[in-house]
Amino acid sequence: MMKRSLSKLLCLAAAVCLLLGACSAPAESESAPFDPETATQAVLDSGAFSVELTELDASLLYDFSGYGLDASALTASKAYSASGFAEQVSVTVWKDEAAAQAAVDMFKTYLDDMAATYKDYAPAEVPKLENAVLEQRGSSVLLAVVNDADAAQAAVAGLK
Repeated sequence: MMKRSLSKLLCLAAAVCLLLGACSAPAESESAPFDPETATQAVLDSGAFSVELTELDASLLYDFSGYGLDASALTASKAYSASGFAEQVSVTVWKDEAAAQAAVDMFKTYLDDMAATYKDYAPAEVPKLENAVLEQRGSSVLLAVVNDADAAQAAVAGLK
């Protein structure tokens, strides 16, 4: 009888330990930041784009200061864009998570602004902007405006 009680107690203790371990998994914002080179290349290789992209300086692609961001908080970046099309991919790395969150907010406004611009002269680009992949990991932000959002999202998920 004593052995059975002890066995049950040990099983219960093991279950509690497993549950506590699962509860202590890091939050999404605590995950490792995207590596700009690796992440942009993964999205480029995903087949999500319908046009060829060219590498650009992220500060040329996005007017950070025009959107109220302190561009000096940007510590690294990699960006590709297609001239005349909405399609693009970028990873920006910021000095801290708060600056990255401000960048996420800026990118949301940027996407809305671009959708309003494309609505009049290239309406086929608007769904790409509306379905953009935008994800923050730690102090980094990935933005992908693509023809195939599912393919881009799968590429980003594969980076975890």
